[in-house]
Amino acid sequence: MKLGLFLCLTTISAHADIYQTDSVGNIQYNKPSQTIQNDGRIIQTDPYGNKQYDKQQYQIKGDKVYQTDSVGNIQYNKPQLKIK
Repeated sequence: MKLGLFLCLTTISAHADIYQTDSVGNIQYNKPSQTIQNDGRIIQTDPYGNKQYDKQQYQIKGDKVYQTDSVGNIQYNKPQLKIK
């Protein structure tokens, strides 16, 4: 059986975590997740909770999601996403 990947958003006091889930909604804690910080930065996190600053990062500003470099500078020349 092929498992689908879905996102599950859970709010945790100062930030939110996005986890992968299987086809029936079970959170896959052994897979990488994403952390959304209060400032809107989205950083990949390993299964142990360590932030992976060397992986692609994003920044939420208004209704757009921008790619950033490893220190959080927005890369305006890269493709961006729009939140609806």
